[in-house]
Amino acid sequence: MRIVQTSKRMIYVLMSLIGFITIIFLYMGHLHYLFVLETIVDEERDVASKIYTNTFQLVSEHYESVANSILMNDAVIDAFERGDRKQLLKLTAPIYKELVAQNPHLKIMHFHTKESRSFLRLHEPEKFGDDLSDFRYMINRVNHEKKKQIGMEVGRYGINYRVALPVFNKKGEHIGSFEFGIDMNYVFDIFSKNYGIESIVFVNKDIFKIIHKNNKKLKYISFNDHYYIINPQEICLNSMVPASVLSDKYVLVNCNGIENMVFLVTDMKSVLGEDIGKIVFVKNMDGYAKQIAIIRGISIALGIILILFSFYLLRKILNRYAHVIHTYQSQLEIKNRSLTKISNIDHLTKAYNRRCIENVFRKELRRAARYFKPLSVIILDIDNFKKINDIYGHNSGDKVLKNVAKIITGMIRETDHFGRWGGEEFLILATETSLENVAIMAEQIRKTLDAYDFSEPHNVTCSIGIAEFSGEVNLEDLVAKADSALYKAKKTGKNKVMAYPFEQ
Repeated sequence: MRIVQTSKRMIYVLMSLIGFITIIFLYMGHLHYLFVLETIVDEERDVASKIYTNTFQLVSEHYESVANSILMNDAVIDAFERGDRKQLLKLTAPIYKELVAQNPHLKIMHFHTKESRSFLRLHEPEKFGDDLSDFRYMINRVNHEKKKQIGMEVGRYGINYRVALPVFNKKGEHIGSFEFGIDMNYVFDIFSKNYGIESIVFVNKDIFKIIHKNNKKLKYISFNDHYYIINPQEICLNSMVPASVLSDKYVLVNCNGIENMVFLVTDMKSVLGEDIGKIVFVKNMDGYAKQIAIIRGISIALGIILILFSFYLLRKILNRYAHVIHTYQSQLEIKNRSLTKISNIDHLTKAYNRRCIENVFRKELRRAARYFKPLSVIILDIDNFKKINDIYGHNSGDKVLKNVAKIITGMIRETDHFGRWGGEEFLILATETSLENVAIMAEQIRKTLDAYDFSEPHNVTCSIGIAEFSGEVNLEDLVAKADSALYKAKKTGKNKVMAYPFEQ
C-alpha cells in the first residue's frame, strides 16, 4: 500500500513538475513574444519615420528644383507678367504633361497673381480668376513674405504636399507665385511598393467637409467623433481598428485570419499648425505570428518529456527567437543602408549631394588642420548652362549634367571627394594636394570636358576656380576663395582655370 501511495505521490509530483515547467516555458515564450513584438514595433516605427521624413524632403527638393528651372525661363516670366494666359499655357503645358507622365500623383501646377488670385491652373486651365486669399494661407504667405513655402495644405479638392515659390520679373519685382501640389498617395504608394507597408489616413471631420464639398466621389467611413478614414481599402481592417490606435504605441488586429500591426506614424499638420489628420501604417505580421504559434505549439507538445530535455528545449527556443530577431535586424540594416545612400546621393548625377559633400568637407578640413596636410578645393561651373536648357530643353541639360559628373568621377582619385554643389556647379575636394597640383588636375578636367562630344550641344565648356586650405576656420571661407576665382574665370572669358590668390 505504501509503495502504491508513494508511486501515486511521485506521479503527482512528476505531473506537477511537468505542469510547472510547462507553464514556465509558456510564460517565457510569452515574454519573448512580447520582446520580439516590441523590438519589431520600435524598429518599424523608427525606419518608417525616417523614410517618411526623407521621402518628403526628397520630393520637396526635386519639385523646388523643377520650379526654379521653370521660373528661369524668360519667356514664361514675360507671359506671366503681361497677363498672357494663352502664351503661358502654351509654354508650360508640355512641361506639365511631361511631369505628370513621370509622376501621376502630381495634381497641381498653378500660377497665382500677387493678389492671390488664380491665374493659370495647368491641371484645370479653364478655371481661373477666383480669389484664393480666404483659404490659401501658403500662397498669401508667399506673396506677402516673398519667400518659398513648403508643407501640407488643404485645398478644395484634397490634401496635398505643396511647394510654393515667389515669382519675380527681370527687374527683380515680385509679380506673383507658383506652386506644385503632390497627392499624399504618392508617399503612401512608395511605402506600399518598396516596403510592404499599407497606410490608413484619418482626416479631421471639419477639414473633410471642405474637401468633400468639391469632391463628392471621395470614399470615406466614419471612425469616431473627430475623424473619417478616407479612401478605405480594406473594409475588414478599417472596421476592426480600435480608437486606441491614435493614442497607443501599437495595436494588433486580426483581419480574415491575418495578423496586422497597426501603429501611428505622424500627425498631419498644416503650415498654420492646424490638425489635418493622422497617418497610420499597417504592417503584415502574419509571418511572425505563425512562427511564434509554431514555437508555442512545440513548447506544449514537449511538456511530457520536459524533465529530461527542459534545459535543452529552453536553449533551442531562445536560439529560435534570437534567430527571428537577428533576421529582422539584418533586414532593417539593409533598409537603413539604402536610406543612407538615398539621402547622400544627388538623384540626377549620382554624385554626392550638397549636404553630404559639406559634411565630408568639414571632416577633411579638421584632418588637414590637425596633421598639417595640404587640402585644395575645385569649384566647377558649366558655361552658358541656361542657354543649353533654353535651346535644347531641360532633358538635354540633365544629360549634360549626368555626363559631366560621369567624366569627373572617372578622372579623380579614390581619395578625392566629388559632389554636386547646386544647379550646374560641382565641387571637388582634392585631399593632400597642393594648389600647384590641383591646378594641373583642374586643367585636365577642363580640357577633357572641352573635347568631349555631348551630342546636344556638341561642345560644352566649364569655368573653374581653385583654392588651397591655409588655416581657414570654416569651409565657407575656403569655398569663398575658390568661388572668387571661379567668378574671375567667368568674368575674363570663361573656359579657363583661375586660382586664388590671383597672380599680380
